[in-house]
Amino acid sequence: MTKGPAKLIAPEIIQDERNDATPPKSKGERVFDRAVYGGLAGVVTFITTLVIADALKHGRWKNFYAGATRWTQGKLDRFLPASHNTHKIAEQAVMTTSLMMGGNAMLLPIGLAEHYKVPIVSGLNTALGDATPPEKIQQAPKQTWWSLIEGRAVAWGAVFSALTAASLAFKETFEVFPKEVGERFRQMTQWIKREPYVAGMTESRSYRYGKIAAFDAFATIAAASILYIGGHFFARKHEEKKASLPVGKQRASLSLDAEPSEPAVPEGEGKERPANAITRIRAHEGQLSAAPQQLTQGH
Repeated sequence: MTKGPAKLIAPEIIQDERNDATPPKSKGERVFDRAVYGGLAGVVTFITTLVIADALKHGRWKNFYAGATRWTQGKLDRFLPASHNTHKIAEQAVMTTSLMMGGNAMLLPIGLAEHYKVPIVSGLNTALGDATPPEKIQQAPKQTWWSLIEGRAVAWGAVFSALTAASLAFKETFEVFPKEVGERFRQMTQWIKREPYVAGMTESRSYRYGKIAAFDAFATIAAASILYIGGHFFARKHEEKKASLPVGKQRASLSLDAEPSEPAVPEGEGKERPANAITRIRAHEGQLSAAPQQLTQGH
C-alpha cells in the first residue's frame, strides 16, 4: 500500500500560527486586572455609588434628582405615544445614571492605572518572579480615555435596558425586591452595631443604602465587566484604525510624541560627509602654511 507524499509545512507558517495565538497573561497583569477592574471598578465603585446615589435621591441633591426626572419625562412625552409609561422610563433613566456615578468617579484612577500599566505590571512581575519582558506587556491593546468612556456608555445602555425591562415585565417583584433588601440590610447593620431590631424604620440610612444596593450590585458587576471587555474592544479598534491610516498620517501622529529632530537636508545641500570635510580642512591648512613662503620668494 503506497502512501501519498507527505505534506510539507514551511517553518514560517508554523511560526505565524504560533504568533496568532493569544499569549497567556503574566502574573503581574493578572494581579493588575483584578486590582483595577475587581477592586476599583468593582468593590470601590459599589461603595462609592451607595453614597452618591443616596445623596442624589434622598440627600442634598434630591431636588436636582426630581428635576432631572421631570425633564427626562418631558422629553420622552414628545417622542413616545401616550400609552407608554414615560414616568417609569424617566425614573429608570435617572436612577441608572445615579447608579453609574460611582463608576464615573473611578474613571480617573482607572485611567491613570491604565496609562502606567507597563511599569506597574513590570514591577509586579519582578516582585512575583515572572520573567515576562515589558515588550510583551506593551503588545496588549492599551486602554485610552476615549475607550473607557465608550465602555461606560455601553454599560449605561445595558444596565438601563435590563432595569427597564425588569420593571415593566415584573412590576410587583421589582417594587418589593428593593424593599426586602433594604430591610435585611438595615437588620444586618443593627446586628453589627449590637442595637435592638425595630421594624418599620424605612427612613434610616441603612435601609436606603439597602434599597440602592439591590440594584447597585447588578449595575456594578455588569458595568465592570462591560468596562473591561468593551474598553479593550474599543482600544483594539482604535489601534486597528490608527494602523490603517496612510504612512504620512502615521508619521505625523507619531511625531507628536517623539523628540524634536533636525530637519532633513538633501544630500549635497549644506550637508557633507565627515571624510570630505576633513579633506577640505587639511587642504585649507596647507594653503595657509604655503602663503608665507610665497611672500618671501616674491620679495
